[in-house]
Order: sequence, then C-alpha cells, then structure tokens
Amino acid sequence: MIKSDIDFVLTNQIENTRTSVNHLFFPADAQTRWHRHERDYVIVPMEDATLIMESAEGTKEVSLKRGQCYYRDKGVEHNVHNPNNFAVTLIEVEIK
Repeated sequence: MIKSDIDFVLTNQIENTRTSVNHLFFPADAQTRWHRHERDYVIVPMEDATLIMESAEGTKEVSLKRGQCYYRDKGVEHNVHNPNNFAVTLIEVEIK
C-alpha cells in the first residue's frame, strides 16, 4: 500500500444538474487516499505524467498524455499516487 503524508487538492469548478467538474491538483508524492466513484467520469490530464493506481486488482503504473482523456464507470474504488518530482493537474468530469 502506498503511503504519503501529502494529499491532493480537489476544487469543484462546475456543479449543475448534469455534471460536476473538479480540478485535481497533485503535488509531487501526493495521493488521493482510497475512495469510490459514485458516478461515471472522464479524466483530462493537463500534462504528461505517470501515476500509480491501487485497486482491488492490484497496483499498476498508468501513463497519461496531456489532453488524452479516459473514461471510467462508477463504482471504481482506488487510490492514486503521484510518484513524480513535479505536480500533476487533472480535470475530472462526473456525469450525473
């Protein structure tokens, strides 16, 4: 299990009846802590980076490319860690 004393910062930018848009800022060595998504969502990376994702299936490195979105179904439970020596910013769009 990944350990870190640094947490990411989530700032809600849009909240309406159809979507919730969050700005996720990951300082170097930050993590989300374990959480479950209650809605389908899309992630938009704002820079190239490699993150580490822990889930029930195990731990894996995930390579992100700036502007290349990915989609996940609701119900995903995981912890995401930024092992880079630079901050990573993601935009999360939750579909209501």
